[in-house]
Amino acid sequence: FLVKVLALREIKIKYSRTLLGLGWFFFQPLAVVLVYSVFFHNIIKIETNSIPYPAFVFSGLVLWYIFTGMAGKGTFALIESAELITKVSIPRFIILIAKLVPVIAECLVLLLLLFTLLILNHQTFGWNALAALFYFIQISVFSLGVGILCSTVVVKYRDLAQVIPFLLNFGIWFTPVFYPVSLLPSPYQNLLKYLNPLSVSIEGLRSALFMNTGISAEALMIFLFSLLFLFFAFYYFVKFEKRIVENL
Repeated sequence: FLVKVLALREIKIKYSRTLLGLGWFFFQPLAVVLVYSVFFHNIIKIETNSIPYPAFVFSGLVLWYIFTGMAGKGTFALIESAELITKVSIPRFIILIAKLVPVIAECLVLLLLLFTLLILNHQTFGWNALAALFYFIQISVFSLGVGILCSTVVVKYRDLAQVIPFLLNFGIWFTPVFYPVSLLPSPYQNLLKYLNPLSVSIEGLRSALFMNTGISAEALMIFLFSLLFLFFAFYYFVKFEKRIVENL
């Protein structure tokens, strides 16, 4: 119940007193797709083979927004709720989850919007298109682990509160959101896959949607890694939880 109340509060704070309200949630990704399409496709001429460039970018943004949203919200979740944490005796993990649940809900709506736009554009799907849900869950698990870990580390080392947003802003250039991995030289393609787990998931999502390709062995390994990483992040959070108040 408390997670529900705090999550709805997050959404109200984000969209209240705005002219478009929840419309901003749809306007922002569509505006990004438009800008990227004009600049990278029409001017720089990035080729995406048979995939329409707007759909190519949108499919990457869905997973990218999950990661940046959960990592960004998680980074400041405990710091922003310092007054509540120090005055009310509740599990701190509830506050963190309440900050991250709206991000998952918003990005799930974006995924449904992507399917809707593709259907309206007469895109045909095979059964492997359902693998898109696998990649959505995989990135959500990995991003949840990152959000939990960042929320804990930032409380202890405040300098990271400046570093993490900086890394997130530039991270999109090292993630195949607006360009295909095949654009890179062969050695860098493998390097990108090892250093950035999002690249495998984003490419896998596109393969499932547009080429009816199933889940690869690489994606299954990334999912296993994401589960282990989430377990480690949760374990670290529980160990540090008793010292959160004194560090705030």
